[in-house]
Amino acid sequence: MAASKIKASDRSKVCQQIVTILKKEYGSRAPSYEYDVLDTLLFSICLENSNATDAEKALQRLKDDFYDYNELRVSSITEIQNAFVDMSDPEWRAMRVREVLQFVFESGYTFDLEDLKKKTMDSAEKHLKKIKSLTPFSIAHTLLYALGSHIVPVSDSILSAAIWLGLLEPKTKIKTAAEQLKGAVRKSDVPLFYYLFSCLASDSKYQKIMESVPPADPETPLDSLKAVPDRLKSLIAGKLKVPRKPAKTKTVKKKTAESKASADSKKTAARKTTNKKVVNKKKTSDRKTATKKSSATTSGASKKKTATKKTTSKKTTGGKKAAAKSPVKKKTATKKTVNKKKTAVKKTAEKPKKKAVKKKTKTTKKPRK
Repeated sequence: MAASKIKASDRSKVCQQIVTILKKEYGSRAPSYEYDVLDTLLFSICLENSNATDAEKALQRLKDDFYDYNELRVSSITEIQNAFVDMSDPEWRAMRVREVLQFVFESGYTFDLEDLKKKTMDSAEKHLKKIKSLTPFSIAHTLLYALGSHIVPVSDSILSAAIWLGLLEPKTKIKTAAEQLKGAVRKSDVPLFYYLFSCLASDSKYQKIMESVPPADPETPLDSLKAVPDRLKSLIAGKLKVPRKPAKTKTVKKKTAESKASADSKKTAARKTTNKKVVNKKKTSDRKTATKKSSATTSGASKKKTATKKTTSKKTTGGKKAAAKSPVKKKTATKKTVNKKKTAVKKTAEKPKKKAVKKKTKTTKKPRK
């Protein structure tokens, strides 16, 4: 069913039931803040996404820590944010306080906004929107308490609580939420409803539950709207609790134990592998040294053998060469002597022949006539 089919009367009934349930938890009277318009505006900055007691203390610290608003206006953000101790977004709040005071001072050179009461709601809203840092919540809170306008201030915490309960649909924006709640709550009931619902939204007991437990998710928005009172009762009664995390921690512990065991096993395996590597390295180094020694000994023996071989070969070759040379020399010498003898014999043989020839010639000569 679409959101447009939800009647304003249905939502108004649910809002009345919410007020009756929250009265038992936070009281039946809304506080009457006796502030002027400027202090109301500054108080709205302190109250956004916080509770009333912390906001009042923060505003009082702003007044006590500084001499006046002019000194507060010219102070730094780091000095101003000390007033918002233990509150969310202290820098954000300090910046808005200083910008509000700067705007008010520049508009009339005084720190007074009482003229805002004389204006209509539309003109007063337009005037406050000129302050760029102001949120819709601060403007609505100031218009509600300073002018008595029919408007419901909605902060981020109020919006998330309304969506979680089922009073508003998911993904609803602040502007549309303020309009829907304005049509559901009467003007006279707005201060009490606003106070009680803001107390619920800022209560630390229920914030954790609303953040951890998923929001209502029925079939139609109208069913979720009708289930709001029962869901709120079960929240206050303690039936809805933050889901425990021992199982996760146990699993985490188991995982951590398993991871530790695996890490230890990995470490031992790594140690074993390193020890094996060391042993293997030692073995290989021993083998290498043994092989080196053996190779050195073999090389030495081979060198000795080769040296002895060389010496023996040299000796043998020298002896053979000498032996080979000696008979050749002897043969050549004998040949030479033989040849000399032959030539001598020939010469001796030839000499008498010549003499004989000569003698023959002498005998054959004829006598001269």
